[in-house]
Amino acid sequence: MKYRLKAAPAAQIVKSQKAPCAKRIVIGVDVHLRSYYAARKIDNAAVGTVARFGSQEEFLLYVERQRQQAEEVVVLYEAGPLGYVLYRKLKAQAVECYVCAADSTLQKHTRRKTNQIDARSLASNLFNYLNGNERALRLVRIPSQEQERARLISRQCDCLVQERKRLGAKGNALLLGQGYGVSKNWWRPKTFARLSQGLEAWVLELLKVWLPLLRQLDELIAQAKAGLASRAKGPRPKGAGAQSLVQLEAELLDWNLYSSKRKIGSLAGMVPSEWSTGTGQRLGSITKVGVACHPAQCHRDGVAL
Repeated sequence: MKYRLKAAPAAQIVKSQKAPCAKRIVIGVDVHLRSYYAARKIDNAAVGTVARFGSQEEFLLYVERQRQQAEEVVVLYEAGPLGYVLYRKLKAQAVECYVCAADSTLQKHTRRKTNQIDARSLASNLFNYLNGNERALRLVRIPSQEQERARLISRQCDCLVQERKRLGAKGNALLLGQGYGVSKNWWRPKTFARLSQGLEAWVLELLKVWLPLLRQLDELIAQAKAGLASRAKGPRPKGAGAQSLVQLEAELLDWNLYSSKRKIGSLAGMVPSEWSTGTGQRLGSITKVGVACHPAQCHRDGVAL
């Protein structure tokens, strides 16, 4: 009499489920509007062939398949015009994701740049970073959606000011080229009324083209500055205006990220330059290498703080 042993139902279910065969998969992705180039590195193996995806949805499905093959999946891409939409979608899928600053060091040495090279470099740098080399990447601090909204409002105000400077400079260039010199804020009503009395008719007609644009920019800038100032809450440090403090906080994101005034000063570039080798050390003037968006505010308010 022959007996056949049958596995328990629970054992059959466990057997049917495939356990992840890798501990960690790192993915470097070169992100574009209509294409995603992803390079994958499994544990300590070499970087694999670069895969191309035609949309973000295809890439997210690819990442989801990688989660079934490894205990951990980590994705890296460079900060750029596409923002942090991909980062937030990956976080929503419980996938670890990093965003780094763009690095063109390899391109300068090899004089070659392709999407495949960029993706493979990102995967290699991410692997090195996760294994202890903190200098392999320059990570970008990701703002929350509310922080990003506040920063965009602040930067739009600066864009309006820059546009007004550009158009105002065109009018001054015209006046200077025709021997009338330059006039600060020439489009303002009182200044333009006084200036127009001594101008030739054709010069006046050319200036009138820029006139409505500049005056409209004045109104928009006044509204933007008033809106920024109204967002200020609580007491302000001595020497810091409401608008300047709001714009500075929009770039700093969170004061709790900086444990001392020195770290805030380094963000503004107020650290000495240095050229040291061997036993020699030479310190120079401050570098002024800090946040590129608001250097003047960082320098002014950083000193006040």
